[in-house]
Amino acid sequence: MSERRKRSPWIIRTYAGFGDATETNRRYRDNLARGQRGLSVAFDLPTQCGLDPDDTLAHGEVGQTGVSVAHLGDMRALFEGIDLGAINTSMTINATAPWLYAMYLALADERGVPRDTLRGTTQNDLLKEFVARGTYVFEPDVSFRLSTDLVVASTAHTPRWNPTNCCGYHLMESGALPEEEVGYALLGALFVLEDVRPKLSDEAFERVVHAISFFINSGIELVPEIAKVRTYARLWPALCEERYGVRPRWRAGCQVRSLSLTAQQPEVNIVRIALSALPVLMSADARVGALQLPGFREALGLPDEGEQVLSLRTQQVWMHETGIAKWPDIFEGSVVVEGETDRIEAAARAIIDAGLARGYRATIEELAARLGRRMADWQAAVESGERVVVGVNRFEQAVPVTAPAAAAMPTSAADQARARTEQLAQWRAERDTAAWTAARQRLLDAARSGASLIEPSVAFARAGGTTGEWTRALHEVFGPRYAAPLGVASAPIQGEAPPTPRADGADGAQRKPRRVLLAKAGLDGHVNALRLLAVTLRQAGFEVIYAGPAQTPAAIARAAVSEDADLIGVSSLSGAHLWVAEALAEALAELDAADIPVVMGGILPEEDHAALEAAGVRAHFGPGTPLATIVTTLQDLTA
Repeated sequence: MSERRKRSPWIIRTYAGFGDATETNRRYRDNLARGQRGLSVAFDLPTQCGLDPDDTLAHGEVGQTGVSVAHLGDMRALFEGIDLGAINTSMTINATAPWLYAMYLALADERGVPRDTLRGTTQNDLLKEFVARGTYVFEPDVSFRLSTDLVVASTAHTPRWNPTNCCGYHLMESGALPEEEVGYALLGALFVLEDVRPKLSDEAFERVVHAISFFINSGIELVPEIAKVRTYARLWPALCEERYGVRPRWRAGCQVRSLSLTAQQPEVNIVRIALSALPVLMSADARVGALQLPGFREALGLPDEGEQVLSLRTQQVWMHETGIAKWPDIFEGSVVVEGETDRIEAAARAIIDAGLARGYRATIEELAARLGRRMADWQAAVESGERVVVGVNRFEQAVPVTAPAAAAMPTSAADQARARTEQLAQWRAERDTAAWTAARQRLLDAARSGASLIEPSVAFARAGGTTGEWTRALHEVFGPRYAAPLGVASAPIQGEAPPTPRADGADGAQRKPRRVLLAKAGLDGHVNALRLLAVTLRQAGFEVIYAGPAQTPAAIARAAVSEDADLIGVSSLSGAHLWVAEALAEALAELDAADIPVVMGGILPEEDHAALEAAGVRAHFGPGTPLATIVTTLQDLTA
C-alpha cells in the first residue's frame, strides 16, 4: 500500500511572453494578481537561438513568439516589481540556458537576493531539441557540455533550482508512444547524471539527483496517459536507487498536448484541454507539481489574454471545485491501470538500456528516425479515419458558437524589431567597453580551457554583454551554428521504396523525379510537419532535399537553384510568413529563378492569404490539411 499522505495542490502556470520585457512584465503582474503562483517565461526565437534583435536571422521574429531578452537591462525590466526570492520562475530555454541563467543570477546579485533562495527551472534539455523542437545552436557534444555546466554550477549556487528539465512533452508532440516518451525522457536525465557524477562530491551529486525535474505531456487517451504518468513516478526513483543508491521524488511540470488541438472547430479544444489535464491530476501518487494549459485557438495563432485567463480558470475549477486534491490515489490496485503501467515500464526500461549502450549522439539519430515513423503512422490513421478526430474527419458540422479572432500583437513585427534594435544600440553605447572586453576574454578563456562557463557568463552579463555576443564568442571556440538532419528525408524508412522516375512527356519518356526543396524559414525549429511531409512525398515518388533549419529567404533561394529544385516548400510557424514570402520572391528574382513555384505551410491566418498570393506563393496549407491534398497540389505544380 502506498503512503497515504496529503498532497499539495500543484502550481498553476500560464506560458507567457511577448514583445519586449516591459510589455511581458505587465502581463506577469496581471496574472499573479489573478492567482497565478509561478511564472513560465516564453522567450522569442532569437533569444532561444542566441541572436540579438538586430541580427539578420532575427528579421520578422523579434518578440513574436515570446519575449525578447538581449541583455541584463531586459532581465531587469522583465522582473520589475517581482520578488525573485519569492517567485518560482520556469524558463523555457535550452541552447542558451547557461546565458539566461547567468543573467538571472546577475539580477539577483544586483538586487541583493541570496542565490540560495532562488527557485525555478531552466529547461536545459538539448536531446529533444535535436529531434523535435529545433532551437539548438551548437553541435550535440558542445550542447551537452553547456547543459551539464549549468547543472554542476547550480549545485553550488542555487540549491533550490531545477537545473535541467528533461522533456517528454516534445517527444509526444512528435508522435512518441507513452513508453517512448517515458523511456527517452528518463534516458536524457540519466545521460546528464552519468556525465556529472565524476565531477561532483557524493553529497553534491546526490543533490543533483534530487534536483532533476521533468516536463511531460498529457493527452486525451485517458487510460494509457494515466498509466504513463504513474510509470514516470514509479520508474525514475527506482532507476536512481538501482544506479546511484539515491531515491529521489519524481518531480514534473506538464503542459497538456497541443498536437491534438484543431484549427477546425477550435471551441471543441476547450473540452480537449480540460480532459487532457485529467491524467496528471487524478492520480495522487503521480500528480505533477505544476501545470500549464494551452490556448484553445493555439492551432490558429498565439493565445491572447482571454485564452490565457480561460486556461487559468480551467485549472482553478479543477483545484477548487472537483476536490480531487483531497483524495488518496484512486487508481491503486486497479487491474487495468496497473497492468498498463507494468507494460509501459517494461518497454521504457528496454529503451533506456539500449540508449545507455548506444550513447547520447547516436540516440539522437535513432530517435529522430523513430519519431518520423510515428508521425507518419499518426497522420495515416487520421486520414484513413481509423483515428477519429472530432471536427476533422467526423462530426464536421461547425459549432454554432463562433469565437472572435485572436487579438493582434500590440506592435507589428517590423515596429517591434525596429524598437528593439534602437534599444540595443543604446545599451551598447552606454556600457563600459573595457569591462565588456575583459569579460568577453574571460568567457573565451573558460570555453577554451574546459572550465565552467557560468560565472564568466554572469560577469559578461554584468559588463553589458548581449545574447548574440555571448553566442558569437562561443562560436569562436566551438565552431559555427549546427544544422541537424531532418531525420527521415535523406533515406527510405522501413521498406519504403526509393523515388522512381516520372513519365511526364508526350512520348512517355522517363524523366528525373520531381525535386522538392523543403525549408524552415526563420528560427522556429519544429520539424514535425516537414518530417511527415518528407516521408509522404518520398512515398509519392518525389526526391526531397532538406535545406536545414534557421534559413534566411536568400539562403533558401540559393539552395533551390544549386539543387535544381522543381519546387520550394517553406514551413513558417512563428508569424513571419509575409516577410518570408516577400523576401523569398525577391531573392529568387535576383537569381533569375522566379519561375520556381513556392508553397507555404504552417500558421497562416486567412486574412494574410491574399498577401501571400500577391507575393508569389502558389499554394498555402494550414494546420490539418490532408497530406493527400498537399501531394496532389505539388504534383500539379511540378507537372
